[in-house]
Amino acid sequence: MKLLLLAAAAAAAAVLTAAPCVAQDPAPAAPAPGWMTAPRDWRETLRQDATALHALIIESHPGVHDTLNPGFRASADAGLAEALRRAETATDAGGWWWALRAFVGSFDDGHVQLSLVDQTVGFPARWPGFLTVYRGADQVVAVRDEADASLPPPGAKLLDCDGVSADRLAAQRIGTFRGRWFLESQRALLGDWLFLNASNPWISEMKTCRFESEGRIIEHALNWRAIEAADLSARRTKLAQGRAAGFGLRTLDDGGVWVSMPSFNGAPGSDAHKALTPMLADLTARQAELRTAPLVVLDLRGNGGGSTHWGQEIAAVLWGEDWVRAHPTPPVEAIEWRASEDNLAAVQSYLDEWTAAGESEERIAWAREIVEGMTAARAAGELYWRDRPGPRPEPDVEEAPQQLVHGPVYVLTDPVCSSACLDAVDLWKSLGAIQIGRETSADTVYMDVRGVELPSGLARVVIPMKVWRGRQRGNNEPQRPVHLFEGDMTDGAALEAWVRGLD
Repeated sequence: MKLLLLAAAAAAAAVLTAAPCVAQDPAPAAPAPGWMTAPRDWRETLRQDATALHALIIESHPGVHDTLNPGFRASADAGLAEALRRAETATDAGGWWWALRAFVGSFDDGHVQLSLVDQTVGFPARWPGFLTVYRGADQVVAVRDEADASLPPPGAKLLDCDGVSADRLAAQRIGTFRGRWFLESQRALLGDWLFLNASNPWISEMKTCRFESEGRIIEHALNWRAIEAADLSARRTKLAQGRAAGFGLRTLDDGGVWVSMPSFNGAPGSDAHKALTPMLADLTARQAELRTAPLVVLDLRGNGGGSTHWGQEIAAVLWGEDWVRAHPTPPVEAIEWRASEDNLAAVQSYLDEWTAAGESEERIAWAREIVEGMTAARAAGELYWRDRPGPRPEPDVEEAPQQLVHGPVYVLTDPVCSSACLDAVDLWKSLGAIQIGRETSADTVYMDVRGVELPSGLARVVIPMKVWRGRQRGNNEPQRPVHLFEGDMTDGAALEAWVRGLD
């Protein structure tokens, strides 16, 4: 089971459902608050926050002593060195933020995250009058200032800027600060940042770009200008590839069932928990309808993860316990928890919260086992507590179970799907589900995060506490659909019509 993401990560998933950016990137959405412009020693602020982030990684991240990842410590040290180098010339909030963002991005790990404490603010932004997005491997003009007729036309393909190829530009201007640029999901979600500068002093504003449109090469001199937050937000929302449907369970006119789950947040009291709990009860009550339906769609659009509990429960309701036991996902060889004092305190807090909220005995027992194991490891001077030292034997199934689901089960994914969403896809596909939609995001084998506020009080980070050994899906490996949807993933009617036409 995967622990819930804390408040920062939960907020991250919420942002992902609204705009094509990740939560750790504060999209310009409101005027700059006073703290951004008030006098402050931003050099020292950056030094303190970067040093604290590095110390947190060294003290508690499971990768530091991971013998299968010998370059981790050197990478963490290099990230700190680069942040401290930038601190020598940092003069404002943008320099502080984007230097930290690059440090976090250097880990190439979606479970190492950075967010502003105040999620309602953003940085002042500039653009040249248009934004591009990825369409397959190409970057094309997607939105532009309609009042400026000199701009490249919609659909024009970017070739290069100032002699630098489009691919290199994206890697330098976006990938450096987000990490994992080798993933299609990162490019799909973040591609519109190429011609957007949200107060980042570590990138320059290109001067001249070349585009291809209708067989002609167009050379365009860029005129960078400020863009109002509301205008930019509206334009970027139109480009959103991660916007999700709300929670819901509905029967289609042909008897098919569509189940929408845009989050797996496991925090008691969270909106997702409040929606998923009655939905699970409704699924259970309508189990016969689900199993005889001509098709079932498990819609994970916008789902950035949370707790694996939900995916496991849905699997049991839909396919049945016998089928789940007979078709398990290959177990990991072991789970190693970094037995730091603060990691132990975090898991203890989950145990206390779940106990007080009356969560299931299974979840409470799971957390208690980790607390006891990490406590014993610390007493013995061990760096890790090793859970599941070998594959656990699967329960015996006396006879081959029946396939109780008559129609195809489709699991609909988009580039947002990560963490516990990926675990659900792993599980459901092992049971017979067919993945459709778009390629997912990916995660490393470092799991289960906890959050910490940095010394400035302005930003918060989350880091993982454990490492999985021997997971079948590789490190930072996405799940790829059998049926690829080329249209707008936010268009529910188009998706429904497309699904009806699948073989």
